Amino acid sequence: MKKKRQPYEKKAFESTGSSSDTSANIYESMLLSDAWLALTAPCKALYLVCKSQYYSEKNHPNNNPTQFYMNEAKWLSKYKLYKVGNEKGFYRDMEKLIAGGFISCFECGAATRTRSVYQLSDKWVLYGKPDFKISQEEKTVAMAGWRKGKQIKSVAYG
Repeated sequence: MKKKRQPYEKKAFESTGSSSDTSANIYESMLLSDAWLALTAPCKALYLVCKSQYYSEKNHPNNNPTQFYMNEAKWLSKYKLYKVGNEKGFYRDMEKLIAGGFISCFECGAATRTRSVYQLSDKWVLYGKPDFKISQEEKTVAMAGWRKGKQIKSVAYG
């Protein structure tokens, strides 16, 4: 007969102890990776918030738990990651997470004025290796160099 597995007991330094509290697990292999070390502090904070969506959101886009929305209400009001008027900061940091292989843009809503759908990615493991490549389909409209039908200057990341 199998023993029932004891639920994880949150430590006082991890949580307020609320039963609805969720975590965003980050393993040391990621923390020590070249891709993670290349990120800025705001990018790392944004990733932690994105990762928390995996555990905390009940309704995921396309019923895929690795997909999430990250809209202005979340990054501005709820998590206070960026200040009013610093939308470019959010997009710059999200593009760095995509370029580092942590996130992919599943559906870019820029052209249709809808919410973008992002997805957690494991490509960061290949960062800096010859096999590492981010396809055009995984990039935002701005990263791909196209907006409103015109090609724009793209910023290099990596």
